[in-house]
Amino acid sequence: MAVVTSSGPAPDLKLVIVGAGRMGGAVLQGALRAGVIEPQDVAIYHPNERRGAELSERHGVAYVSDDGLKRAAYVLLAVKPQSFMRVAPLVARRDACFVSLMAGVPARRIADRVGSRRVIRAMPNLGASLGVSATALAALPEALPEDLGFSRSLFSAVGSVYDVREEQFDAFTGMAGSGPAYAAVVAEALADGGVRVGLDRTLARDLARQVLLAAARLLETRHPSELKDEVSSAGGTAIAGVRTLERHRLRFALIDAVEEATKRAGELSREEP
Repeated sequence: MAVVTSSGPAPDLKLVIVGAGRMGGAVLQGALRAGVIEPQDVAIYHPNERRGAELSERHGVAYVSDDGLKRAAYVLLAVKPQSFMRVAPLVARRDACFVSLMAGVPARRIADRVGSRRVIRAMPNLGASLGVSATALAALPEALPEDLGFSRSLFSAVGSVYDVREEQFDAFTGMAGSGPAYAAVVAEALADGGVRVGLDRTLARDLARQVLLAAARLLETRHPSELKDEVSSAGGTAIAGVRTLERHRLRFALIDAVEEATKRAGELSREEP
């Protein structure tokens, strides 16, 4: 395992977040709440100084310029993939570990652009904003044990962390990354069904949300088939509804959605950002 040394001064910031949009901000707030990092040890960098100052005020941490960026031990890339080519020359350093939230940008491509082989890819989902994210982690071989340790602590603050081979990131994105959208479609359809049979729209939405919340909690201790069997009593209402879902191939639709999203993630990873 290669060790990267620095010829410059020792870092006096633990982490600089480049971008700090929705996902980067969620990770930052989770890490601060959990005490993984202290406010004085983290800062925000943004190529647009005004936007950087806004993000700094929103999250209660410092904003740093180009010089400040060079003082960080870790750099969290929280920019959109299509912005990476423009941002990479501004953040490039040989003596830092880069942790990327960018979907579809392989770790080796990041390393080529930023000049450091200590690159870790992380793939959280929107649940990070509530501390219930599923986050995949993969690292280049040159990443140090302490790099991985810090990254796991960072993302454990916003949910569960899974070590996933980078070649499986597209599949992880297709299921866990995109999954909240599928669940939202199911929730909306359940609410529409409630309205169809006479429930008030507000009540139907509340019930749909509560149903999915209860199901998620129950699935923490049950296999999905067990939960379905518990609810579906002989000759009852639930089994009649399940039969209809099977007739309309709900299972196939969800499996196909994961497959198509995985294919799209692969297409994006092959495109130059």
